Parts: sequence; C-alpha cells; structure tokens
Amino acid sequence: MVEIEVKCKNSMDVHPIFKILMIDTTDTIKEVKKQLKDEFKLKNLNFILFLRNKKKWIVLSDISKQLSDYPLDDKIINLDFKKTVDINKLKILKKEVQKILDIEYPYGTLHVETKNADQTRKMLVEITRNFIEGALNDPSNVAFSIPSRSSDNIGFDEDTELVLLGKQKTTRQFRSLSSVKSVSQLTQLMSILHENLIRDIDSTKRDLFYMDVNTFETQGTSDNLIEDIGAMLKVTRPSLNVTASAKGVVVGNIEYTEQGDFIDCRKMGSGKSISANIDDYDKLESDAEFVLVIEKDAVFNRLAQDQFYDYIPSIIITAKGQPDMATRMFLKKIHDELKLPILALMDSDIYGFEILRVYSVGSKALSFEAANLAVPDIKWLGLLPEDLGDEEGKDSPYNIPKSTHLKLSKSDERRIKLILDEEFVRRKPNWKKQIELMLKQGFKAEIQALNAIDAQYITNYYLPHKIESGSYI
Repeated sequence: MVEIEVKCKNSMDVHPIFKILMIDTTDTIKEVKKQLKDEFKLKNLNFILFLRNKKKWIVLSDISKQLSDYPLDDKIINLDFKKTVDINKLKILKKEVQKILDIEYPYGTLHVETKNADQTRKMLVEITRNFIEGALNDPSNVAFSIPSRSSDNIGFDEDTELVLLGKQKTTRQFRSLSSVKSVSQLTQLMSILHENLIRDIDSTKRDLFYMDVNTFETQGTSDNLIEDIGAMLKVTRPSLNVTASAKGVVVGNIEYTEQGDFIDCRKMGSGKSISANIDDYDKLESDAEFVLVIEKDAVFNRLAQDQFYDYIPSIIITAKGQPDMATRMFLKKIHDELKLPILALMDSDIYGFEILRVYSVGSKALSFEAANLAVPDIKWLGLLPEDLGDEEGKDSPYNIPKSTHLKLSKSDERRIKLILDEEFVRRKPNWKKQIELMLKQGFKAEIQALNAIDAQYITNYYLPHKIESGSYI
C-alpha cells in the first residue's frame, strides 16, 4: 500500500472546496474517482480529473491507468476535478458551420482577391501606363479612378451579412488643384510598392510612411493611400506585400506549421504570437470543438493558465482589445479551413459590442476586404447584458454582484443609440435586444466582474454553463 498526500480541489461548486486526502497511488484512475465521489459526496455526477505536474495540468482520461503511471514529483500533489460538460449544442452549431457555402457577392459591390507579388506588380504597371498615356493624349482630364470609401458608398448586405463597398468611384485628376497633391502622394506610394514587389519584400504601414515622410507628411495619409491602391487594384493588402502589425495571441488545441516550423499551441503556456503574415501558416489541424475569441488580454491569460482548452477542447484567441488585421485574418483562416464555431467573450459595454461587430461584419475602413476578414456567423457568448440581471440589475443568473456595475456615461448612451440605428443591428434581433437592455439598465460591466465571485469562476462555472446550455446568440 503506497499512499500519497493529495491536495484536491472540487471546482464544480461556485466556491471551490479544498481537502487534503491520502490516496493509494497503485489505485486506478477509476478507483481514485470513486474515492473522490465518496469524499465530496458526488455520487450522481460525472467529472473530469486533472493532475497538476509543476505548472502543467494533465487530463487523467484513461480510467484503467494507475495514478503512479503519471509523474508524481512532489510529496503533496494537486488534483482538480471539474464537472463533465455536455457539448451537444456545440456539436449542432459545429455542423451548421460546416454547411456554410461560398459567399456570393451582390451585383455592384467591390470585393478583392489575393494575388502574388508578380501579378500585383503587373497590375500596378498597367494602371501607371494607362495614366501616362492619358496624360499625353488628354492632359486636362487624365485621372486615377478609385472606389469611393465614403460612408454613403458603404452598406450592410443582409445576404452575406457583411459590410461591403459599393460601385461609386472618385476621380483624382493630375491637373486639378484640389487633387494634384493627392495624386503626387499616390504615385509616390505606388512607386515604393512597385519596388517592394519586384524585390518581393514585405513592409508595415509604418515602414512605408518613413520611406518618404516629406511627401506623405502624416502616417494617416499613407495609410489611406494604401487602402485606396488596394481598392483600385481589387487586391488584398497582403497582395501589396503590406503586412499588418500583429498583437494577437493564440493558445489551445491547434497545430500548424509557421514558415516550415511545427507549432503546437497546447505547449505555448501563455500563448503564441500571431504572425503578421497570413501566408506563414500551413497545415492547420485541430481537435477543438470551438474557437473562443476574447476581448481582454487578462481574461485570456486566466484561461490559458487554467488550461481551459484541456477542459473543453478549444482554441483561445485575443487581439488585446480592438482587433488588428493579422488576428482577423488568422481567425478567418481557422474558420474557413477547420469549420469551427466561433464564440465571442466581450465586456458588457458598447465598446465590447463594437469589437464584436468588427469580427462579425467587418469595418467600414476595410469594407472592400470584409469577405477576407469577417466571420458573420460568430456567436455572442458573453458578457451579455442579460447576464447582469434585469433592468435594475437584479436576478442575475450568474449572481454577478451589483457592485461590479458601472454607470453608463452620456457618451455611452449616444453610441448605443447610434448603434441601434445601424442596419446590421436591426438584422440581428437577438443582438439588438441585448443592446436595448443595456440602455434600459443604464449600466455596463467588464468580463472581470465574474472574478468578484471567484478567481476561477469564469473557467469552472460561467463558460461551462454557457456552453452546455447554449446561452449564446
């Protein structure tokens, strides 16, 4: 009889219960689970057992194995058990995602394609040649014709559920005093991009600005010109060899090769940085049931430390606030190639909802690239306004304390009213209902409000309950 002292935590209660037990290491996992059922009075509950080895949790899934078959490095070891979560509703959602067909764009809208460096370079040369010939033949009227990115040429399409760019165009004439400066800046940037495409090297938007500060004057100018050129050529930003500054992180049940190197995100601890170049990724594989997109870096770190992805097989991603283009492209690639449901966890405020909107339907600034960046079938899991209770903050289904509520500012209220007038919100009645409730409540809350109940409440109770009940919209 070989016994070992075990610090065991019951994570199935809102407030976890700790006990110090003596367990025979020659017992099978099945026998250990039976002992724990007796100790914690869990006769009718199924649970998953975890063993902590240093800072790593190991899932004890093979019930016929002995406890001693696993690394027991210390005299006192840690066991943690969590309620088994029924993921049938998630599996139904997964089947729906796998049925999604290719997008058919409505007539008259602009969409872009990905081209290689040589193809894009030839397109730049052709547009430049046409402009020069026009300047020789009709100098008074020669102009660049560029898709208009003004708000009156951007709209929400209910069939694709994307923010798309219309067919209106603007002209920039070389001999017009109002646009000659803009044309000069445009052609200078085209020249810089042409050189990069010949050499097949990548640059960030910041790099491009510093290649001719005197001409562009501000980075906002060069940034807008990059989007103009992409829209004019009908190509994606990566086709111009312009890479997005990346800030996103991923952890969990996904493997891939990045520039030929094998990456297993289960072994990445606090997460793997997302590459600025989507072409770096190849051979994506995953046994995850869903992807969880999180607004806050702190919440991402909590779930990564708790290894939530081992508890409920998942991929966890954060862009640390407003999503950058690299994170959106990576999420879109996972969605399209792995056909996984995507659930979003945002603050219960209008800023969190606006971040969700960018992931879902795209942004107006990049409306012509929406189909390459947005995931319209993303589900809003939380923190929903209804999770906080009724209009007075009472009867929260998750017992979230009223002390965590923050009063809406006048600015919040104005933004909410503007959002409610937007077409895409009207087309999503369940989302609209939540935004209206937020306005009636008069308060907001951050995801970390769940920490007021317990530091691991989000891992052990909130997310499992949400997923099992299908409480996402």
